[in-house]
Amino acid sequence: MNQKLQQVLDDYYKTIKDIRPNYRTCYNSFLEYCDIYSEYSLREMFEKHLEIFDIEKACKRYVESSKKATSIVAVQRFLTAIDYFCKYLKQNGISCGKLEGGCRKKKIVHDICLKLNSELEQKIYLPFDGEKELKVVNEQLEYLDRKNFYQLGQSIIYRLLVTYGFKERVIINFKPEDFDGITGKLLVGRSEENSIYIYLSEDIRKDLIEYCMLNKYQDRVFLFTKSNGAKLTPDSMFHTLKDRMKKLGISNFTPTTVALYGVANLMNKGLTLGEIKLLTGFETKKIDDVSQYLLTDQNMEKVINRKITGREDFCE
Repeated sequence: MNQKLQQVLDDYYKTIKDIRPNYRTCYNSFLEYCDIYSEYSLREMFEKHLEIFDIEKACKRYVESSKKATSIVAVQRFLTAIDYFCKYLKQNGISCGKLEGGCRKKKIVHDICLKLNSELEQKIYLPFDGEKELKVVNEQLEYLDRKNFYQLGQSIIYRLLVTYGFKERVIINFKPEDFDGITGKLLVGRSEENSIYIYLSEDIRKDLIEYCMLNKYQDRVFLFTKSNGAKLTPDSMFHTLKDRMKKLGISNFTPTTVALYGVANLMNKGLTLGEIKLLTGFETKKIDDVSQYLLTDQNMEKVINRKITGREDFCE
């Protein structure tokens, strides 16, 4: 155990434990990981050896060791705890050059969650994200056979998810009669309290009309079907696209993660939590996770103060 690091961590934690009690477990995991650097002094460890990938590995240890740390918030908490500790060290004459820009960044959160998801069976839900990834999907959509109703259906479903954020079961349970090709309206939800009509974009409306004409199973129960006419499942919604994404090395491509990207779009359009729940069918926890993910790179103290004071130039 790195005794010097333990002593400094303990001293620092005493100054913040009343307002940030959850940081204790973060620092315990960090301390355990840093045992690999126990031969170095504290200054040598932080100024010459510690890298971002070390922080990612220590965060992974933290999440894996805690039954409650199963969300994006937990990852952000750990990274924020490290950022605060690095600021404390800097105030005491030890700089952390390779961590100077801060650990709590969207890309770092994204990378950690992807690595964890492969081991935790998607316990942390992360929106499908990234300019490269989105570009690859859009390119692959162009290669789908528009004369094949199943492949055309995958293109439509993808656009419905990224635009409206529908949960898997919402897509799977759409009925043919829910879609009005003339007006472009789509019925979302079938309960008396929660059913609403939304107006689809023109490109989706036209493609959905084409899909309904191409589908060989005109007497089908559900709007979207497998190639044999059976009801879709989460695994069969993107069968062709998922295979192509996997071959191209694009990870985190599932109906849920794509839908969560759509949830992020709805947030950016200004929809409230209640409106998003009603439209998408997602529960509060996943919507909150997406919200937290979007806020990763922002200084929330400044953002909130700007909003409550009405001053765009607020900086303190």
